[in-house]
Amino acid sequence: MSRRPIAEVLRDHTPELMALPGVIGTGEGAKDGKPVILVIVAAGSNAGSRIPHEIEGYPVVLQETGPVRALGGK
Repeated sequence: MSRRPIAEVLRDHTPELMALPGVIGTGEGAKDGKPVILVIVAAGSNAGSRIPHEIEGYPVVLQETGPVRALGGK
């Protein structure tokens, strides 16, 4: 079975993932040498319960992170 490249799948699904409360970002990753969709969520959020285990055949891996703040700058 042929499937779309992970970059295309990620591009098309990132907006809906980012719309979920607690989701901070998305990216490409690897697990056991195979490509995965990485979804970065705020620690302590309930975001993981709303994220599918796979998207278009690619496994989804959640990564929790602490607070994310924009850096000050000019």
